[in-house]
Amino acid sequence: MSACRGIRSVLVGVAAALASSSLGGAEPPALSPARFQEIHDLIKPGPGEARWAEIPWMACLWEARKKAAAEGKPLLLWMATEGNPVGMT
Repeated sequence: MSACRGIRSVLVGVAAALASSSLGGAEPPALSPARFQEIHDLIKPGPGEARWAEIPWMACLWEARKKAAAEGKPLLLWMATEGNPVGMT
């Protein structure tokens, strides 16, 4: 991922979050379907930017342990404090 695209993605995400929050009691501006798609396209990872998503992660630790042992491979545990990193919470 290029540094510019990464920074731009973060800035667009922050801007979208701020625009959708209620600041000072004012209603947020309406988000048209076309504008939503434009923002979505900017923050959605492009080809090769989310290589971790291409890995066939296993949600069951016991099954992953058995597979790793059978194949003689190490086991990688990926944990996050804000929920499951692969979205299986």
